[in-house]
Amino acid sequence: MTFLSLKDNNFSGELPSLENCTELMIVDLDNNNLSGRIPTWIGQRLTKLMYLRLRSNQFSGIIPSSLCNLATIHVLDLSHNNISGGLPSCLNNITAMAVDIVFGMGVELIWKGIEREFGNNLLQVRSIDISSNYLVEEIPESITSMEMLTSLNLSGNNLMGKLPENFGNMKMLESLDLSRNQLSGGIPASFSKLNFLSVLDLSHNHLSGRIPLGTQLQSFNASVYMGNRGLCGPPLTPNCSGNGTTQADDDMKEHDNDGLISLGFFISTVLGFVSGFWIVCGSLLLKSSWRYAYFKFLDDSRDWIHVKTAVYKAKMQSRLQR
Repeated sequence: MTFLSLKDNNFSGELPSLENCTELMIVDLDNNNLSGRIPTWIGQRLTKLMYLRLRSNQFSGIIPSSLCNLATIHVLDLSHNNISGGLPSCLNNITAMAVDIVFGMGVELIWKGIEREFGNNLLQVRSIDISSNYLVEEIPESITSMEMLTSLNLSGNNLMGKLPENFGNMKMLESLDLSRNQLSGGIPASFSKLNFLSVLDLSHNHLSGRIPLGTQLQSFNASVYMGNRGLCGPPLTPNCSGNGTTQADDDMKEHDNDGLISLGFFISTVLGFVSGFWIVCGSLLLKSSWRYAYFKFLDDSRDWIHVKTAVYKAKMQSRLQR
């Protein structure tokens, strides 16, 4: 048996063992309720697999490193499950030696966001889709050596950290979706080498800095970069300032500086008042002669003001009587 398709059923429970079906090339279990961990025997025994689709089930746990043994696979789809942990660092072994074999039947694949049926034209496809799971940690640098990969979808996870600097080595990429993660830092300059990209989505992360200049990257709609407050440059509307930050970032920094000036002025005023108050009052408390002289000065000043006021009032009344 080389082909097994049990998609669109309501199968539940753990995946029964197929480890003796070593000739399997296509396994499609899409849209069921299968649960438990992804079996390690898939990578250990089904080494001829070219198409593995476990999409839309309830599989959990980590991605077994044994899947890295699927060196001849064209399509690996683990999307819409409950898979956690990080991406295996050996993931670059997948599709590395994929060979061109004619498919006698059509298989379905989410390609550039649309479900399509592939037959012989699947030969040129190298696709990995692990979207809508609970993956964490960083994207391993080793993934950038998958030079024949044409589609990568890691969206809707909790991946964090910076994008690998050598992402541009994946020159055959036509579709890349890393949206809705926790990725940070800048977009590597090597992204400008992805000349075959026709679908890109980096939205809703924490990316920052200038979008690298490249014909492909500027040709996309601004929405593919949205939700990254720190990004700037075309095709986003805010222009980059000299230091590569957005106008919004500069405004925020200016606002923060104003806040620091206001806080410093307030602190200086309070300290000056307290110091002056205690210098004056402290000296009056400690020196009785100064205290006597101070209050005598206040009394004399009060009397002088009173006399001056009375004299002025009397003069004004005499002038009005005339």
